[in-house]
Parts: sequence; C-alpha cells; structure tokens
Amino acid sequence: MSELPDCDRELWRKGEHIATIWDLEPETIEGIVKSAAKASGQRIDWHYVGGRACVRALGDLDSARNSLQEGLKGYERKYRFTTNTDSVLPFPIK
Repeated sequence: MSELPDCDRELWRKGEHIATIWDLEPETIEGIVKSAAKASGQRIDWHYVGGRACVRALGDLDSARNSLQEGLKGYERKYRFTTNTDSVLPFPIK
C-alpha cells in the first residue's frame, strides 16, 4: 500500500459529509475522490471513520455528489450518499 495524503484539514473540520464508501481499497477511493474534485471544481476529500471512508466537500455539494457518483459507477452497493452528518458521526466535528 502506498502512502496516501492526509485529509485536507479544513474539509475535515468544515466540510459537509456527502457520502460513505466501504469495501474499496484506499488507493481506489483516493483516485475516485480526486477525479470527482477535479471534474466538479469543488473541494472534496475523504478520511476513515469506523472502517468506512467518509467523503466531505465544500462548495457546490450537488456538483460534488454528482461527480462522485459518476466516479463510483460500477461500485454500486459500496457507497451511500447522505446530507446528515449525524447519521455517520455520533458527535459534531468542531
């Protein structure tokens, strides 16, 4: 496994949770998320929470979700989109 960059600190703290991804290799998730960020022109990054990849974004969240969904084609049943961070985290990130 290669060394992946840490999640963008501002996105981790202030970004909106837009999706949860499971059962994919970290390198695959990194590639999908970075491609979605480039395609949408939005800031998107991810980090692990409880063994799941938590994808966060700042900016136009619909555009971010649409680009991420496009990148996840072929991986159906391995992700869930959400707009409610409470459904993923038992506490608010401050």
